[in-house]
Amino acid sequence: MERYVANELKKLDVEIGKRIFAITKEKKIKFHPSPLQAKIIKYLVENEGKEIYQKDLEEVFGVSKATISGVLLTMEKNKTIKRIASKSDARQKRIVLPERSKEIYKEVKETFKTLNEDLIKNISKDELERFYKTIEKMRNNIRNNEGGIKTL
Repeated sequence: MERYVANELKKLDVEIGKRIFAITKEKKIKFHPSPLQAKIIKYLVENEGKEIYQKDLEEVFGVSKATISGVLLTMEKNKTIKRIASKSDARQKRIVLPERSKEIYKEVKETFKTLNEDLIKNISKDELERFYKTIEKMRNNIRNNEGGIKTL
Protein backbone atom coordinates (compact mmCIF):
# COMPACT_ATOMS: atom_id res chain seq x y z
CA MET A 1 0.00 0.00 0.00
CA GLU A 2 1.34 3.40 -1.00
CA ARG A 3 1.93 5.89 1.79
CA TYR A 4 1.47 9.63 1.41
CA VAL A 5 3.37 12.21 3.44
CA ALA A 6 0.27 14.40 3.90
CA ASN A 7 -1.69 11.45 5.33
CA GLU A 8 1.12 10.57 7.72
CA LEU A 9 1.37 14.18 8.89
CA LYS A 10 -2.39 14.31 9.43
CA LYS A 11 -2.27 11.09 11.50
CA LEU A 12 0.57 12.57 13.56
CA ASP A 13 -1.44 15.77 14.03
CA VAL A 14 -4.38 13.75 15.38
CA GLU A 15 -2.09 11.89 17.78
CA ILE A 16 -0.54 15.18 18.91
CA GLY A 17 -4.02 16.55 19.64
CA LYS A 18 -4.85 13.49 21.73
CA ARG A 19 -1.57 13.78 23.62
CA ILE A 20 -2.09 17.47 24.34
CA PHE A 21 -5.53 16.65 25.76
CA ALA A 22 -4.04 13.87 27.90
CA ILE A 23 -1.24 16.13 29.20
CA THR A 24 -3.68 18.89 30.17
CA LYS A 25 -5.86 16.31 31.89
CA GLU A 26 -2.85 14.86 33.78
CA LYS A 27 -1.79 18.35 34.89
CA LYS A 28 -5.40 19.23 35.78
CA ILE A 29 -5.41 22.23 33.44
CA LYS A 30 -9.01 23.41 33.17
CA PHE A 31 -8.78 25.83 30.25
CA HIS A 32 -7.91 24.36 26.86
CA PRO A 33 -7.24 27.13 24.32
CA SER A 34 -7.53 26.26 20.64
CA PRO A 35 -4.23 26.16 18.75
CA LEU A 36 -4.85 29.66 17.34
CA GLN A 37 -5.85 31.00 20.76
CA ALA A 38 -2.65 29.56 22.24
CA LYS A 39 -0.59 31.19 19.46
CA ILE A 40 -2.31 34.54 20.05
CA ILE A 41 -1.66 34.36 23.79
CA LYS A 42 1.99 33.46 23.14
CA TYR A 43 2.36 36.32 20.66
CA LEU A 44 0.82 38.82 23.06
CA VAL A 45 3.04 37.65 25.94
CA GLU A 46 6.16 37.89 23.78
CA ASN A 47 5.16 41.36 22.53
CA GLU A 48 3.97 42.79 25.84
CA GLY A 49 4.37 46.55 25.90
CA LYS A 50 3.67 46.92 22.17
CA GLU A 51 0.28 48.03 20.91
CA ILE A 52 -1.23 45.02 19.12
CA TYR A 53 -4.41 45.28 17.07
CA GLN A 54 -6.65 42.77 15.30
CA LYS A 55 -5.07 43.71 11.96
CA ASP A 56 -1.62 42.83 13.34
CA LEU A 57 -2.82 39.36 14.33
CA GLU A 58 -4.41 38.81 10.90
CA GLU A 59 -1.04 39.52 9.29
CA VAL A 60 1.13 37.62 11.78
CA PHE A 61 -0.95 34.44 11.61
CA GLY A 62 -2.04 34.72 7.98
CA VAL A 63 -5.73 34.33 8.75
CA SER A 64 -8.77 36.20 7.52
CA LYS A 65 -10.44 39.10 9.26
CA ALA A 66 -13.49 36.91 9.93
CA THR A 67 -11.40 34.11 11.46
CA ILE A 68 -9.43 36.36 13.79
CA SER A 69 -12.55 38.32 14.70
CA GLY A 70 -14.36 35.14 15.76
CA VAL A 71 -11.40 33.85 17.74
CA LEU A 72 -10.93 37.19 19.52
CA LEU A 73 -14.64 37.37 20.31
CA THR A 74 -14.47 33.92 21.92
CA MET A 75 -11.32 34.88 23.81
CA GLU A 76 -12.98 38.06 25.05
CA LYS A 77 -16.00 36.06 26.28
CA ASN A 78 -13.62 33.66 28.05
CA LYS A 79 -11.80 36.66 29.53
CA THR A 80 -8.47 35.58 28.02
CA ILE A 81 -8.05 38.95 26.26
CA LYS A 82 -9.26 42.51 26.77
CA ARG A 83 -9.86 45.11 24.09
CA ILE A 84 -8.84 48.59 25.20
CA ALA A 85 -9.14 51.86 23.29
CA SER A 86 -5.85 52.87 21.69
CA LYS A 87 -4.02 55.83 23.17
CA SER A 88 -3.39 57.23 19.69
CA ASP A 89 -6.68 56.32 17.92
CA ALA A 90 -9.85 55.87 19.99
CA ARG A 91 -11.54 54.09 17.04
CA GLN A 92 -9.12 51.20 17.34
CA LYS A 93 -9.03 48.68 20.15
CA ARG A 94 -5.70 47.26 21.18
CA ILE A 95 -5.58 43.71 22.43
CA VAL A 96 -4.07 43.02 25.83
CA LEU A 97 -3.77 40.06 28.15
CA PRO A 98 -5.21 39.98 31.64
CA GLU A 99 -3.15 38.23 34.34
CA ARG A 100 -5.25 35.06 33.91
CA SER A 101 -3.93 34.65 30.37
CA LYS A 102 -0.34 34.95 31.50
CA GLU A 103 -0.99 31.95 33.75
CA ILE A 104 -2.62 30.10 30.83
CA TYR A 105 0.49 30.87 28.77
CA LYS A 106 2.70 29.26 31.41
CA GLU A 107 0.48 26.16 31.41
CA VAL A 108 0.41 25.98 27.60
CA LYS A 109 4.18 26.43 27.44
CA GLU A 110 4.69 23.62 29.95
CA THR A 111 2.26 21.40 28.04
CA PHE A 112 4.17 21.91 24.79
CA LYS A 113 7.48 21.29 26.53
CA THR A 114 6.13 17.93 27.76
CA LEU A 115 4.69 17.18 24.31
CA ASN A 116 8.00 17.95 22.64
CA GLU A 117 9.85 15.66 25.06
CA ASP A 118 7.36 12.88 24.24
CA LEU A 119 7.74 13.44 20.49
CA ILE A 120 11.53 13.33 20.36
CA LYS A 121 12.02 10.47 22.82
CA ASN A 122 14.25 7.75 21.28
CA ILE A 123 15.20 9.99 18.34
CA SER A 124 18.88 10.88 17.92
CA LYS A 125 20.07 14.45 17.38
CA ASP A 126 21.11 13.51 13.83
CA GLU A 127 17.67 12.03 13.06
CA LEU A 128 15.99 15.10 14.49
CA GLU A 129 18.20 17.45 12.48
CA ARG A 130 17.43 15.49 9.26
CA PHE A 131 13.73 15.68 10.13
CA TYR A 132 13.87 19.48 10.57
CA LYS A 133 15.71 19.87 7.26
CA THR A 134 13.21 17.61 5.48
CA ILE A 135 10.22 19.46 6.93
CA GLU A 136 11.76 22.78 5.87
CA LYS A 137 12.23 21.47 2.32
CA MET A 138 8.60 20.31 2.26
CA ARG A 139 7.41 23.74 3.45
CA ASN A 140 9.47 25.40 0.73
CA ASN A 141 8.07 22.99 -1.87
CA ILE A 142 4.53 23.89 -0.83
CA ARG A 143 5.31 27.63 -0.75
CA ASN A 144 6.92 27.52 -4.17
CA ASN A 145 4.36 25.05 -5.53
CA GLU A 146 7.00 23.80 -7.92
CA GLY A 147 5.63 22.91 -11.35
CA GLY A 148 2.18 24.30 -10.62
CA ILE A 149 0.25 27.49 -10.13
CA LYS A 150 2.06 29.91 -7.85
CA THR A 151 0.29 30.62 -4.56
CA LEU A 152 0.38 33.87 -2.59
